[in-house]
Amino acid sequence: MQTTNMTGYPSIDKPWMKYYDESKLDFNFPKKNVYDYLKKQAKGYEDHTAITYFGMEITYARLFEHIDEAARALYALGVRQGTRIMYLIPNIPEAVFLFYGGAKLGGVSDYIDPRPDSIDFLTSAKKVLSLIREEKPQFIVALDQCYLAMLQPVEKELRQIGLQQVLILSADHFMNGGAKLNYLSEKLSFGGISDFRAAIQKAGGMKKRMQEAAEKSEIELLNYDRFIENGKKTEAGDTVYFENMPVAIVHSSGTSSPKPKPIPLSHDNMNFYVHQTFAANMPVDVGDRALHMMPFFAAYGLVDVLHSGLCHINNLISIPEFDASQIGKIIKKHKPQTVMGVPAWFSSLLEDKAVAKEDLSYLTMITYGGDAMNPSEETKVNVFLSARHSPAVLTKGHGMSETCGCSSFAIGEYNNLGGIGIPMPYTTYALVDPETKELLKFSESEDEMEGEIIVSSNAVTCGVLDGKEIVPHAVYNGEDYIFTKDIVRMDKNGIMTFLSRSNRSFTRYDGYKIRPYLIENLLKQCADIEECIISPYEDKKKHGNMILATLVLSKERKAADRSAQKEFVEKIVQDYFIKNPDVISWQIPSRFRFRETLPITPNGKLDYNAIIREGLNGKEICVDLDETAISLGKITVK
Repeated sequence: MQTTNMTGYPSIDKPWMKYYDESKLDFNFPKKNVYDYLKKQAKGYEDHTAITYFGMEITYARLFEHIDEAARALYALGVRQGTRIMYLIPNIPEAVFLFYGGAKLGGVSDYIDPRPDSIDFLTSAKKVLSLIREEKPQFIVALDQCYLAMLQPVEKELRQIGLQQVLILSADHFMNGGAKLNYLSEKLSFGGISDFRAAIQKAGGMKKRMQEAAEKSEIELLNYDRFIENGKKTEAGDTVYFENMPVAIVHSSGTSSPKPKPIPLSHDNMNFYVHQTFAANMPVDVGDRALHMMPFFAAYGLVDVLHSGLCHINNLISIPEFDASQIGKIIKKHKPQTVMGVPAWFSSLLEDKAVAKEDLSYLTMITYGGDAMNPSEETKVNVFLSARHSPAVLTKGHGMSETCGCSSFAIGEYNNLGGIGIPMPYTTYALVDPETKELLKFSESEDEMEGEIIVSSNAVTCGVLDGKEIVPHAVYNGEDYIFTKDIVRMDKNGIMTFLSRSNRSFTRYDGYKIRPYLIENLLKQCADIEECIISPYEDKKKHGNMILATLVLSKERKAADRSAQKEFVEKIVQDYFIKNPDVISWQIPSRFRFRETLPITPNGKLDYNAIIREGLNGKEICVDLDETAISLGKITVK
């Protein structure tokens, strides 16, 4: 709580606590398994809808029946306390059943991005195999198309390291007849007759390919029905829980290496995050419909949308695959009260004909995270919402997968344009000098100060996995903090405005963190590239940042005309990205620009800001990669 004698240190004074209602603050955090915590929250609401999947509704009562069924099947499979299960799955109902079913037993769900990150499936498969070897799961669960793309090519290696079974899920398995018709209807209305035909052909082709794969497979492929049947006569026993027991491993794309960084989360981390949302002034009510589109492998999707949404007795509209350009059609169809996503989703609404004349009065909470939004763009979205009768104003916050997603929130009087609000009720923020890491404090004459955010909360990961420190911690004034590398301005009320990232990193339109130096170092391995700068540019169609590579070639390899430049880019993309097992596809620059020299600052350093200010000139070589929520298509250089 806020102290009477102000010290100048925001982490001690906590000036932001004046914005919270003391009567709603409950510091008696319940120590429970996430399964038990959800069951406690859902008591008395068993007849409410928990999940809607293409029009098919699952009540909370039925949800727990499916979870318990999955727990028995997992127990029969051999899952016990500490058993690690790796998942390559999108947002389908079975993913929810398996997460809570595994959690009930003390199992650990390890989520990786279900999309192949290269159009070369063997390259993607080898990357997944590398993660499997590093993170050591005992079992694997995969969507059928993810299995075919990323596991089937390395089955022999999986068997050699002791993985004998893979549980295969399909996106249409849980659909009844009405849900299947809704799915096809959505394909027709969203993408036209071509998408409709492709969906039918894909469904038929997938079943045939899976039948052929099962016949030839070197490991056992279990389908979900058989998996559940195997557990029907099994008793799974009591719920397992002990303090700080791990329950999930999510992955961050904001990492210092090309590989996604594993981030362990405990039952206490996840429950603590949810516990503080009840006092955080969020406009969320029992029975609200909330879009569940954020993926499981990011804490934003697993904790902030799934676990928090269910604990608030929301009706989660599960959407396994989508194109960001379809967000308006999705909102219009499902009429949710809550939408949580990335800035590009909401910027795209401004030009979306699907909602141009839509009455959006049902939208009461629309929240973005993962990146900052331009204040002028934020204003445009708010005007757009108001003109369509929505009471919502864009809310947002700051956070990382390491903090279970959101750790600050902006709403009401502390929701400034470009701001990230105030720390969540049971979370502490402090500012340190980005270089020295010395704790900063307000002087009597200062109304605001700038520095790097450090965060302390019971929602923060322990940062240790398999005995290795992944997320460093530091102690200030007796409290445990993690560093964020995010530079902010904080005023004396504790209200923060995001300024920059300390290592030039930026976020793609879809939330993926880009570390420029990683791509620059990669490109500099090419003897023909003398210098390069990686920077963001605004993609008008995607409504957010994409990657621009500005290159200076050696004198021996000057690409004088566009044809030569295109040929050079094609070779670079193939040799250094697609064929490179240590690179993910979203690190591929979508624009390449050639210069004779790079701009220099007055003190002789590369002028990165000058490159950003230049923007695009229309002479760049374009690299277009077809992407959806769970798949990659062809790559085109033009």
